[in-house]
Amino acid sequence: MFGFLFKRTERAAPQPAVAPQAALRAEAKQVSDQARQQALQQAQALSDEAAALAFILQSTFADARLAAAQLVQSPPALEQVLQACRNTDRRVAKLMQARLDSVRQQQAIAGKAAACIAQAQRLQQERQLMPNQVAELDRSWEGKDVPSDLQQQFTQLRAALAERLSAQAVLQHDAIGLLNQVRAMHLQAKTGLTDTSPAALDVLEAQMASCVSHSEALTLPRHLASDFAQEAQALRKLLQDLQQHQAALQARNELLSNWEAATDTLQPEALKSAWSALPRLPAALLDDGLEQRYQGLLKQHAPVIPQKTRPEATAAESGERPPIAEALDGLEKALEDGALQHAVDFDKALRAMDFKQHKPSATQAGRLAQARSELTRLQGWARWGGNVSREELTKAALELPAQELAPAELAKKIGSLRARWKSLDVSSGSAPKALWEGFDAACTAAYAPVAAHFQQQAEQRQANQVNARALIDEVQQYAQSALATDAAGAAPDWKIIAQFCQQKQQAWKTLGPINRSEKKSLDSAFTAALQSLQGPLAEQQAIEVGRREKLITEAAQLPANQRDTADRVKELQARWQEQAKALPLPRQEEQELWLRFRSACDAIFAQRKEAASSADAERRDNLRLREEQCAALEAAVAEPAAGLAKILQQAQQDWNRGGQVPRAAEAQIDARFQAAVAAAQAILEQSRRQAALAQADALRGKLALCQKIETAIAASGANESRSESDWRGEWQALPALAPAFEKIIAARFERAVQNGSGYAARLEAGRPLLQQELLRAEIMAGCDSPPALSRERLQLQVEVLQASLKAGGAAKNIEQQLLHICDLPAVMDDAALLRLLKLVALAKA
Repeated sequence: MFGFLFKRTERAAPQPAVAPQAALRAEAKQVSDQARQQALQQAQALSDEAAALAFILQSTFADARLAAAQLVQSPPALEQVLQACRNTDRRVAKLMQARLDSVRQQQAIAGKAAACIAQAQRLQQERQLMPNQVAELDRSWEGKDVPSDLQQQFTQLRAALAERLSAQAVLQHDAIGLLNQVRAMHLQAKTGLTDTSPAALDVLEAQMASCVSHSEALTLPRHLASDFAQEAQALRKLLQDLQQHQAALQARNELLSNWEAATDTLQPEALKSAWSALPRLPAALLDDGLEQRYQGLLKQHAPVIPQKTRPEATAAESGERPPIAEALDGLEKALEDGALQHAVDFDKALRAMDFKQHKPSATQAGRLAQARSELTRLQGWARWGGNVSREELTKAALELPAQELAPAELAKKIGSLRARWKSLDVSSGSAPKALWEGFDAACTAAYAPVAAHFQQQAEQRQANQVNARALIDEVQQYAQSALATDAAGAAPDWKIIAQFCQQKQQAWKTLGPINRSEKKSLDSAFTAALQSLQGPLAEQQAIEVGRREKLITEAAQLPANQRDTADRVKELQARWQEQAKALPLPRQEEQELWLRFRSACDAIFAQRKEAASSADAERRDNLRLREEQCAALEAAVAEPAAGLAKILQQAQQDWNRGGQVPRAAEAQIDARFQAAVAAAQAILEQSRRQAALAQADALRGKLALCQKIETAIAASGANESRSESDWRGEWQALPALAPAFEKIIAARFERAVQNGSGYAARLEAGRPLLQQELLRAEIMAGCDSPPALSRERLQLQVEVLQASLKAGGAAKNIEQQLLHICDLPAVMDDAALLRLLKLVALAKA
C-alpha cells in the first residue's frame, strides 16, 4: 500500500515534453498544405488532355486530380482515368462516368440519326416514293440533341423528299385533271353542246405526255395513262366522224325544224319516208335529242286508235319506274354528298328507264350528262384510291411474316386485311386480277405459320385425348388392385390412395384442350373411375374426422394451471401430426378441424400467459427498482468519500435483497450496477490511497523529527541546539497519525524532548536491539535484508521459528512488531529509517 513512498522522486520528476511532437505535426501539416497548393497550381496550369491524364495518374491530391479532370474529354482517356480512380477518388470517378455516359448517349443519338439519314438517302434514290415511307421516317427521327451537321444533312434530305412528294401531288392532280378534261370534251362532243377542235385535244395529249415523262411518273395510277389514251382516241375518232358527217347532221336538224314549223300538214307515213331517205350516220354520231324530236313528231301526228283503258297496268308501270326528275335529283344529291354507291344505284335506275316513254327534257338531258360525267370521274378516283389502298394492303400482307407475331394475332390481322379488301370491292369496284392474285398469295404465305399452328393444336388435342383415355384406364386398374388387396384382408394404405387421387385429379386438370365432341364423355368416364376410389376413401376419412374430434375434446378439457399441461398439449399436437400424416383429409375440412384444435391449444396457453403476466409485472417492477438503485449509486459518486462507503454498502445490501427482473434486461442491469459499484470503489480506493499517502508522509516526518532529536541528544548528550518550544512547534505542524502509531510516536517524542537522565546512554545502548528487531520484522514480513546482515538473519530466523512454534496463536504479527520497533529507545540512522518505512509499507499493503 505504501510502495509508492519510495517513488516520490520519480513522481516528482518532470514528464517528457510533447511539444516537439506537436511541432513536428504542425510542420508536416504545413508542408502538406504547401504541396497541395502547388499541385492545384500545376493542375490549373495544364493545357491539354495528355498532360492532364499523366498528372491525374501520378497525383496524390484529390482536389488537384479533380481540377485536372476537367480537361479529360476523349473516351479512351475517360476510361483510363475511370479505371485508375474508381476505388480511390469517387468525385473524379463520378465525373468520368458521367462524361462517358454522355458520350455514349451522344453516340447512340448520332447512330440513330445516321440510320435515319441513310434511310432518307435510300428513299431519295427510290424511283417510287410513297408518303407512308416518309411518315415512317419522320416517326423514327428524333431531333433532340442531334449534332448540328447531322441535323443539317437530315433537314436537306427531308426537304428534298418533301419536294418529291409535293411534285407527286401536283403531277397526280394535273394528270387526273387532264383525264377529266378529255372526258368532258368527249361528252360535249357527243351532246353537241359546244364545238370541240382537234387542236385542244392535241394540247391535252402534249400535257399528258409531259406528265408521263416526268421523273415521278411511277407514282401515277397505273390505269391513268391508258384511260387517257382510250378517251383521247375515242374523242379524236368522234371528231373525225363529226367533220365527215356534219352535213348529214345539219340536214336532219333543218328537216326537223321545218316539220316542227308546219305541223298541221304532216302525215306520219311522209315523215317516216323522208326520215328514212336521209343519209345514215355512225352509231357514235346518233343524237338522242334529234331522235327524240323525230319520235315526238311521229307520236304527235299519229292517228288516234281507241284502246281499252288499263288504269291498273298504268299504275303498275308508273310504280315500277320512278320519275326521271326524282332519280336525277337523287343522283345529283348522292354525287354532292360523295355517296358513290348511292349514285351508282340511281344511275342504274335511270339506265333502266325507257326514255321513249319517259322522255327527258333538254335541261334534264344536260343535267344527266353532267351527272354521269361526275360519276365517271368519282368512279375513276375511287378505282385509283382503291388500287392504292389495295397496294398498301398487299405491302402490309408481305410485311407480316417479318413481324414474328403470335399465331392468334397473325390470324386476326390477316382476317382484317381480307375484310378491308372486300370492303374496297364494294366501295371502289373489283380489283385487277394481277393485284388480287398478289394480295391473295401474300396472305396465303403469311397464313402458313397460322395454319401450321392450328394443325399442331389439332394434333395436340388428339394426343391429349389419347392421354386422357390412358389416365382413365390407369385409374380403373389401380382401383381394381386396391379393392382386391382390401378384400384379401390387408389394410390398404389410405394415404397413398389419397395421394393417388389427388395426383390424378391434378394430372387431369393439366391434360390440355380436348375436342369438344369427346370432352364430356371423357370427363364422365374419369369421374366414375375416380369415384370407385374416393367412395371408400371418404368412409375412412369420416372415421379419421371422429379421431380428430376426440383430440379437440381432450385439448379443450385440459386444466391450464397444472405444471404438466404444456407437455400434454405437445403430446396432443404430436398425435395430431401423426394422424394427419397417416391419412390426410380434404383441404377445407382439414383446415377447419386444425383451426378448432389450434384454438383449444391457444386458449390453454392464453390462460397460462395470463397467469404469468403478474409475474412479468413483478419483474418489471423489480427492474424499475434496480434502475432507481443504479441511478442513485451513479449519483452518489459525487458524494464525499466518508459517506460513499456507507452508501455503497447499503446499495449492495438492497441489491442482494431485490427480486428477479426480466431475463432480457438482466444482463444489462447487472452490468450497469457493477459499473456503478466499480466507479464507487475506484473513488474509495483513490481516497484510501490519498489517506495512506498522507499517513506515510506524516509518519516519515514524525520519525524524522524523532530521529533528529535523538541524534542530537546522542551527539551532544543534551538537547541544546534548539529549544523545546521549537521542537514542539515543528511537531504540531505535522498531521496526526493512526491512533496506534500516534500513541507510540508521541510517547517517543516526549521522551526525546524531556531528555531524562541517562536517556542518551539508553539511546546508544538500544542501537543493537533496534537492528535485531528490524531483522525480526523483515523475517516476519518476508522481505530482503541488507547483505551484510545475512548471517545474523539466518540465526534469527531459527529463533523466530522456534518462538512461533512455542507461542502458537499468541505469536506477534508484523504490525505489533513494527509498533514495538517504533517504541524502542534507540538511535536510528537513515538506513534503519528506510528499512522501517519499507516494512510499514509492506505491512499496510
